[in-house]
Amino acid sequence: MLQFFNTLDTFAGNPPFLLTVFSSFFILKIMILMTLIKKGFNRPKTPVQLIFLSIILISSILMSSAWIFKLVRQLWIPSFDYRIYLFWLRVAWAFFIVQYQALALFIESLVEKKYTLKFHQKIFLVTSAALFLFFVGLAIVNFNCSGPMDRFPIEFTMMNLASLYVTLPLALSSIFFAIRTARRVAIPRILKKQLRLFLQYVFMPYWVLDFLQAMPLGYSPTWVIRSYTFISVSNILLTFAMYLCARKIIGLRFLNLHNNIQSPTRVVFMHDFKHILEQLSYVTNAHELRHITQGFFKELFNIPLGKTTLHIRKTQTHNNLSLNEHEGLDNELIESFIGAHDEHVANFIKQSKILIYDEIAFSNFYEETPERTAILSFLEKIDADIFLPIYEKNNLVAYIIIDHHARFNAFYSQIEQDEMLIFGRYLGNIINLLQNKSLTSLAQQTKDLQEELYRKHQEINQYKESIRSFLRTNKQEHIGIIFYKNRKFIFGNQAAKELVTININAQPGHPFTKKIKSLAQLVETYKAPQTVFANDAHGSQLILSGVQHLDSNHVIILIYYPEVSDVLKKQVSLLQDPSEWDYLLYLETTQSGKLINQLIPGSGHVLLKFKIELLKLALSKKAILLDLPDEDLVSTAEILHHISLRETIHVLDLQGAVKGFEVAIKLFGANPIFGLTKNQDKPLLSALDGVGTLFIKNIHLLDLESQEYLADFIHYGLYRIFKSDQKVASNVRIICSSNQNLHNLVQAGKFSKALFAELKHTTIAMPCLLTLPDEELLDLAQGFSEQAIKTQTFEHLLALSDQDKNKLTINRPSSLSELKNKVQQILIKKSKQNDVYQETTFNPAYQVTDPELAAAARLGKQALKDEKIMIMLWNKFKSQNKIATFLGVNRSSINRRCKKYSLE
Repeated sequence: MLQFFNTLDTFAGNPPFLLTVFSSFFILKIMILMTLIKKGFNRPKTPVQLIFLSIILISSILMSSAWIFKLVRQLWIPSFDYRIYLFWLRVAWAFFIVQYQALALFIESLVEKKYTLKFHQKIFLVTSAALFLFFVGLAIVNFNCSGPMDRFPIEFTMMNLASLYVTLPLALSSIFFAIRTARRVAIPRILKKQLRLFLQYVFMPYWVLDFLQAMPLGYSPTWVIRSYTFISVSNILLTFAMYLCARKIIGLRFLNLHNNIQSPTRVVFMHDFKHILEQLSYVTNAHELRHITQGFFKELFNIPLGKTTLHIRKTQTHNNLSLNEHEGLDNELIESFIGAHDEHVANFIKQSKILIYDEIAFSNFYEETPERTAILSFLEKIDADIFLPIYEKNNLVAYIIIDHHARFNAFYSQIEQDEMLIFGRYLGNIINLLQNKSLTSLAQQTKDLQEELYRKHQEINQYKESIRSFLRTNKQEHIGIIFYKNRKFIFGNQAAKELVTININAQPGHPFTKKIKSLAQLVETYKAPQTVFANDAHGSQLILSGVQHLDSNHVIILIYYPEVSDVLKKQVSLLQDPSEWDYLLYLETTQSGKLINQLIPGSGHVLLKFKIELLKLALSKKAILLDLPDEDLVSTAEILHHISLRETIHVLDLQGAVKGFEVAIKLFGANPIFGLTKNQDKPLLSALDGVGTLFIKNIHLLDLESQEYLADFIHYGLYRIFKSDQKVASNVRIICSSNQNLHNLVQAGKFSKALFAELKHTTIAMPCLLTLPDEELLDLAQGFSEQAIKTQTFEHLLALSDQDKNKLTINRPSSLSELKNKVQQILIKKSKQNDVYQETTFNPAYQVTDPELAAAARLGKQALKDEKIMIMLWNKFKSQNKIATFLGVNRSSINRRCKKYSLE
């Protein structure tokens, strides 16, 4: 321990080090003094406290200069005239007395509005003046002192007495009277904190260190460097403490040098304020505004939710935004103050923009005015720390009240006040919109416009895709010519051979041969032109047009790819509304249309109308209600999801009447203050935002409260967090299904009227197969038959016979899925009867409803080479075994591809 103190003494007691410490202290005090002069003495009335503080700093600067003078002389110019050095040292001692006297006056004056000298301070002033005159007089009278031993002994006695005097009776009495006054008299909270900081971090350390320096050592002619180490350490601590305290105290409006409490700029505000602006843009009523306001003050200023109150003023023209719940708020008192105060108070409020009790009380403590007094009385009556008026075009439309002591241990800085004012400005704009326009209507109109824009965009894309499909086929402008004579087909040109890749005469059972032969026979029989559609080897449509040759007994058949008019002419007669010809075109030429035709591979008046309605809804963003057999729901929903270009579909299958909050929380999330769930996952409407489709099966089983929440979301595009007024925007495609009569449920009070109103205009019902015309049912069955067979090799053997068709019309299926299964069973039975079951290749995608999975199933093992398809399969199955089973390959092959594509 002794070695440690010796080391400390060697380092800290080193004169160069001590000179650095005193120089830094000297510069710091000069900077503080300049700041005070710049900010304080330019005011109309200089407070007496500022004068005392300036005297303190000037005295301290002179004392530091004496130490610097002493150390410079000791280090570099020891031969400097001792008389001048001693003169300056004695003057420093005189100002040591002045410093403590000014410090005592400053502490006592700090807690008084108008300071007057008390009796005890008059006695101290006389004593301090006597000591001051002693040291100044001694410096002048005994100027010619030649060395330390020539100094009068009384000088050192007076130095000891002066140290005891300033550190004990003078300093301690000022602290005692200041604390007693602060407890007896109501002074502002800011001033109390200033006094505490000043005493704790500046005065008390300074007093203790001065006391310890003087008492153990005493002053004598030989007192030179014994206290250097102690003085060095004490000045380091004092310099650091004074710097920090100066920043804190001046930041707290010290001596009213600032109009507001200062604090560093908070970068986090703009990050948080973006979310507040987003929430404000979704507001549709005053209760949501209150919730957002409380959340804003809670998150940014740490004010409890119940301590913030928003009140929207009632007017003669707008009184529909009033909030009925005002916790501890006397509205009549506030309105009376707003309407009754004079012009000066009104101007003061507009200039201040925000009324903060602590700051107004502090300003009024030093500069009392009638306006501040009136406002303080008002804030005390409503028990408020903050009154934030909200203006819109110079009209007071609302105000925010922060309860008294809502944030007891902290003040509101200038930065925080500016943040509140920014929020109030935006809030005023929203309130103006709520009062003069219906934000509810605006939100609805915005959503409707977005949906209409999306629908138009989709239709334009469909139209472009249709045109591109014809541009691709129009590259093949050649027309093939085939002659039919004596039951034989003869190719008339090279184009015919390119378009027809089979040997028509050698393959009588081929579907293309059957169609072209049937066409030729019809022309021969009726002597009239005939036209039919057929498919080439790649599945593309061809037009076969036959005419009778005028001079000879044979038929001329033209083969070419169809144009727009040909496609429309094929089914335009089936349209009930001719204006829907564009949707007919999309069904025949676009990928979306092909998906719907794959789902329903039939034609006719009834089926065509249903397919067009389905395509219309698929190209929009509106919520859809499916009235279909249960077996067809998932396949139809997946087609709608795929056409919408969404990435994820989530099926919410309700098996029984929903009870409790679990489903509601899963859909909308929950307000955390209710503690309804722990470790809550992201709500579905947020998780699927922009990328997903939500399919709710048996929507009638959803509880009524959740139905109302869902109706709001469908209507406005904004969903409310469950048990909260907060609204969140979401772009999720909603598909619902129900096998109940929702109109009757609404009448019985078992289904939401609002949700029914949203869904009734977008309800699509599948034509009942039990009542479907026979020709349309059989055409549908034929379409499924063609889908089921992958190759056309045995298609003539597996074609549906008249007997098979009669069975289907007699024992009609009730759903598309049942019809597909029946057709598949018929084909399997036929293949076994004709001993071609092993050779027949059925389409592996026949029973797959997901379009993406169907495309992968058709590729089979070739899908392993496509990274995108493998990623899609992994995302859907999450299992190598399931992928291997689906594609019909070995698991080892899947494992190698998963490693290659990093699918784990």
